Amino acid sequence: MPLDLQRMNHILDTAAAEGRFALLEHEVYAFLGAAGCRAPRLFIVEPGQPVDATKLQALGGDRVMLKIVSPEIAHKTEVGGVKKCAADPQSVAAGVAQMLEEVPPRYARQLEAKPGHAPQAYQGKSGKALEDAIRKDLRGVMVVERMALEGEGAGSETIVALRHNREFGPVLTMGVGGIDTELLGEACKKGLAVVSGSASLLDEKGLLEAFRTTLAYRRLAGQTRTGQKLVDDEELLRTLRAFRDVGEAFGHDGKEGGWTVTEIEVNPFGACQGSLVALDGILKFRKAASLPQARPLSSLTQMLKPQSMAIIGASAKGMNMGRIILRNMIESGFDKRRMYVLRPESTEIDGVKCYPTVKDLPERVDLLVVAVGAEQVPGLMEELVEHDKAVGVILIPGGMGEKEGGQVLEARLKAALRKGRELGRPLVANGGNCLGIVSRPGRYHTLFIPQSKLPLREDGRSNVALISQSGAFMISRMSKMGWLSPRYAVSTGNQVDLTISDFLRHLAQDPEVRTFAVYVEGFKDADGLEFSRAVREVVHSGRDVVFYKAGRTAEGKHATSGHTASLAGDYDVCESVVRQSGAYVARNFDEFADLLKVSSMLGSKKWKGRRIAALSNAGYEAVGIADALRGEGWHLELTRYAPATREALQKALAAGKLDALVDVRNPMDITPMAGDQAHEDVVRTFLADPGVDAVLCATIPLTPAMATLAQGVSEEESIRAPGSLVNRLARVLPETDKPIVVSIDSGALYDAMALALEDRGLPVFRSADVAIRTMGLYLEPKLRQ
Repeated sequence: MPLDLQRMNHILDTAAAEGRFALLEHEVYAFLGAAGCRAPRLFIVEPGQPVDATKLQALGGDRVMLKIVSPEIAHKTEVGGVKKCAADPQSVAAGVAQMLEEVPPRYARQLEAKPGHAPQAYQGKSGKALEDAIRKDLRGVMVVERMALEGEGAGSETIVALRHNREFGPVLTMGVGGIDTELLGEACKKGLAVVSGSASLLDEKGLLEAFRTTLAYRRLAGQTRTGQKLVDDEELLRTLRAFRDVGEAFGHDGKEGGWTVTEIEVNPFGACQGSLVALDGILKFRKAASLPQARPLSSLTQMLKPQSMAIIGASAKGMNMGRIILRNMIESGFDKRRMYVLRPESTEIDGVKCYPTVKDLPERVDLLVVAVGAEQVPGLMEELVEHDKAVGVILIPGGMGEKEGGQVLEARLKAALRKGRELGRPLVANGGNCLGIVSRPGRYHTLFIPQSKLPLREDGRSNVALISQSGAFMISRMSKMGWLSPRYAVSTGNQVDLTISDFLRHLAQDPEVRTFAVYVEGFKDADGLEFSRAVREVVHSGRDVVFYKAGRTAEGKHATSGHTASLAGDYDVCESVVRQSGAYVARNFDEFADLLKVSSMLGSKKWKGRRIAALSNAGYEAVGIADALRGEGWHLELTRYAPATREALQKALAAGKLDALVDVRNPMDITPMAGDQAHEDVVRTFLADPGVDAVLCATIPLTPAMATLAQGVSEEESIRAPGSLVNRLARVLPETDKPIVVSIDSGALYDAMALALEDRGLPVFRSADVAIRTMGLYLEPKLRQ
């Protein structure tokens, strides 16, 4: 049913008019009823009022529940504010009178025992003054029908909650309710006790699929030993749909003059005659906050593919940060005739013409790199707006937002950008506190790292876009991944203007990028939701997003706050929403690099099933491969070879004179006696089997039977030889649409072999169990698409 928005807004308006931004329990039920949820029947007995016998009779049953009504008492049971009562007027009247008399002194004693925990209205009060204040706030006692719940016991109650998240907007949480929520939440694996998801992104199917992973769903759906089904899927969907719709209507900021529900929680819902009924609930709300001003994102085209560039902050004498950037810009091949330096009293630096001030620039540049102190940035931005001299700006300096006192500088900078947009200027800014940008299509490199310390390969794989809030994380990945030469590498820093989602959405328009690798410490307000929407678009286009979120622990959040202007948000929410959008959410840095490698090199192959075939020339590896088939988040299977495959494998073993040593099995242990040819023959046989979905070729390269070295041997025995495993697998890979992954479990002497394989598009792992794990983790989302 559609939401009764008029009624819901009236409930919030009425509470706000009394200065309350948390609803009373009966108001929560009324709000939920207007959304289509079921709640118990009730009426309120106000202090001094008699019990209405007609209303009491309408509740039905021989027992009712009494609950105290006060805007300042959150936990009613602890102060005697909840009790059962016979459903006759005399008993109810006596119970109401007793509750109105006993609750104030009990609540007062509780508050006096915990100084500092008192609500604002009661702070500074004690004794009779405190009791009188509590008594004055009592609205009465709620008389509630006692529901005949079904399947009472562990797991029979359900929690459904909606919370406004600064980064992701309205987020749904659902799972095991009642006192079991906390107990099972600590004891169970993630996703079993409770799950979360975006109210804006999950459709009805997604809502139910998310909830199905929980123990609560199993209990409600009768998937337990008793087999008692409490509610059907349609009833669950009705409740989840109501919360989702409330989230869309009231869970977003940016509405002029509207309300934002910051929290609505029913804990628990109980099952009664096939329906879910709310048995307790809270709702908090506030005025809707404003959101950051929209950026003119069309300017990103010129910023990332500029025809003209300028830099301010390059030294004419020494090799400072700005001068390093200038050198990198020149060495990237950008046309010096459309490159300028802002520097008074200089005419030319490194062959690039200098101009004294912003207004003296001969044209509006597509990109300006700012490498001066933070204190100079606001004035510079004001000049750029006044004279309309730049489209995109990269702000290198820190000290704006992440450092105490920097907020004033940031406020001036943002004011300049707002003014520019009011004047119709196309100006956008990346940073501050960023390392810069590398854009191969734009022919520029503005990182302040000398190319002697971070050489950028021209021949590496360039189908990757790196977007990183941390510049150091970005360049360390680029340095460690010898195979990688990203098409774009964007360090966003503090996102004072352009955001993570802005870059992802724009770069997704480039069809040459197949993998987007994203490191985030925190999103700007509502940008997590926009990022997740962009992720969905990327995934639907058949490409991948590999994501790492820092700040998952309290200590991690504290560390990120000093680095990125306190943007760190709630990790569990972030992980759930981004994963449900289709991204690969890495649990650590190594997993991030591993998934990125497989996506970039093998993402275009067909990942269609769990059945793998594996070979190794070492027995321990064969065992390790089998042991690693299953883990948290992945599940692979060893295929059963077709009869023709078994016959072909036997012939391959015979050709390599291995048939007396090796049995046909999976994984295949072909022993250290196997040469390069035998490896190729077995891999090709695996690939020809229709029951094989992916292949792992694991080898210990120390065997003298193989050409695995780059130096110290003849060319015929080196990895450069046509008959080496490196070149054999390089010829096999383009002939198949199945993924081939390689493991080389040996030391630094074989790094050249690993890099040679990766240069040819074959992802290499230095341990077979890591290879299997990464294959499994990469496969799982593909099977759900």
